[in-house]
Amino acid sequence: MKSTHPLNTVRPLAVTTSELPARTAIALLLFGCALMFVVLQIGTTWLTGRVDMTWSALIATTTMLGLALLLEKLFFKRGLLRALRALGFRRPNPPALAVAGIITLIMLAFFPLFTLVTGVPVSLRSDWWWVLIGAVALNGIAEETLFRGYVFGGLRRSGLSFGRAGGISLVIFAAVHLFLFIQNPFLIALLGTLVAVAAAFPMAYLFERGNNALWAPVVLHVAAHAIRLLGAPFLVLAFRRNLLKPPAAEKTIRPATLFGE
Repeated sequence: MKSTHPLNTVRPLAVTTSELPARTAIALLLFGCALMFVVLQIGTTWLTGRVDMTWSALIATTTMLGLALLLEKLFFKRGLLRALRALGFRRPNPPALAVAGIITLIMLAFFPLFTLVTGVPVSLRSDWWWVLIGAVALNGIAEETLFRGYVFGGLRRSGLSFGRAGGISLVIFAAVHLFLFIQNPFLIALLGTLVAVAAAFPMAYLFERGNNALWAPVVLHVAAHAIRLLGAPFLVLAFRRNLLKPPAAEKTIRPATLFGE
């Protein structure tokens, strides 16, 4: 009998299942994830002090993306276009983008409310746009490609349920954030790790319901780095019955979906 647990009934959208045996595909995904993270971590660390933070982010992100495409070719025999689509570089999903935008505005509303309540002004630094470019590249595109497009998406294509794929990607996502304790004060590192853990399932849900496109998670991920509100990513679930509805075909085949929809 097939399981009808809601975490096991969210189906990947418009993505071809891996032709490799599941265990082989998962092992290759985890190995590739480790390589990509090392490139990202060592790249940004080595470049620190040599170039500014935004150039460091752009160079490290470009290098990691090149490695991701190479691994898709070597491990899964995907050409450039198929590899890009598998990693989440596909047409943006408007409803998912709308959800990410709404939650981002709610999160950013903290700053004017803080000024209103405390009387302490909050202002942008003069080069905010340049810093934002680096954040979009590193925290947005690079991390979402790695954790959502490559790891979570790859695990789903290997045949794992949403719950199992999300759980594995959560553990990996949380583990790499432990490096924050090396470079940051304890409370900042702890908050960053807790935000990462809390965001893992909602971001995976937003990614998959957004037709496996990176763009909505990228927007929300960058916003989460601007203001670390622990429960904010769970606002994604407030839209699961309207903007993030499953397609009609999926409803017909699998009436039960994530979180009891």
